[in-house]
Amino acid sequence: MNYQVQGIIQGHDSKALAKANEINRIEHAGPYGLAFISADARFKLWIGLALLSLVIGEIFLADMVHLTGLVQILGCWPGLAVLAGCYIYCGLRPFPKLRDVCELLIWAVLVTNILALLFPIASRNQRPFVDSTLAAMDGRLHFSTAFAAHFIAQSPAIGATSNIAYGLMIPLILAALFIPTICGHPLESRRFIAAIAIAALVTAAITALWPSAGPWVTENIEPTKAQAGVTAYLARLHSAAPVALDLENAGIVSFPSFHVVFAVLAAWALRSFRHIRVCGWLAAGLVVVSTITTGWHYGVDVLAGLALSALSIVVARKAAR
Repeated sequence: MNYQVQGIIQGHDSKALAKANEINRIEHAGPYGLAFISADARFKLWIGLALLSLVIGEIFLADMVHLTGLVQILGCWPGLAVLAGCYIYCGLRPFPKLRDVCELLIWAVLVTNILALLFPIASRNQRPFVDSTLAAMDGRLHFSTAFAAHFIAQSPAIGATSNIAYGLMIPLILAALFIPTICGHPLESRRFIAAIAIAALVTAAITALWPSAGPWVTENIEPTKAQAGVTAYLARLHSAAPVALDLENAGIVSFPSFHVVFAVLAAWALRSFRHIRVCGWLAAGLVVVSTITTGWHYGVDVLAGLALSALSIVVARKAAR
């Protein structure tokens, strides 16, 4: 009888263990149950397929909307070749962490260059600008970008600090790519790249439906040279005549603020590092505030950027795990 009881218990344990293993396999299988593919390989597969699909779609759409000069994008290939060489070298030595950094930089360069084309393509329509609507929404919130920009401009030192804060986006992006990977957490950098891609796709759709320039066209703000250049380029994109790609202004969008998206997602990627996350969120906060104080965005642009960041984080956590 004891042997029978022991056999029953062992049988139940084996079934429970098998069930637990099956649940674990399903949870880590990723989309479509690709359990036989590692998380790293799944990331490469899905982002590779997504970028290939985007390239094909962008070439077709650019031709359809008469956007020329796409060959300029090929200017990134020398840099990609160098990164690919470093990736191979680090794999042979081996330097696994440096190899991971090179790989993520390759994906980052591809993602930013390919996604940047989405915005001028999305802007190639004759839909009316919604700047007056955005300004009215700010008014309902009792907010004015012009007031904030003029208040900051009263102090040259604070104004210069605001401009520096606006430029913190680039160091934040680099930190989100390098630090997690070097510290052995490449998943956070992958999620960052995936979240940026998701946010860019949503932003391109919004830009196509509700195009806008910036608060300097509706409020009492003297546009800077860069802001005037954006307005002129958007006007050309909304004309019926063929337009050449302008890489300097290709990634400029107003609603939602992509500066906010970049900053929040970069700080999110650094959240696991105790000694860095405070600096990351502080820098992200400065970037968010500076989008207003430099006159680049409406208040609702910032709110929309925050909401889009949250949505992208949720989707990216499911897509890259």
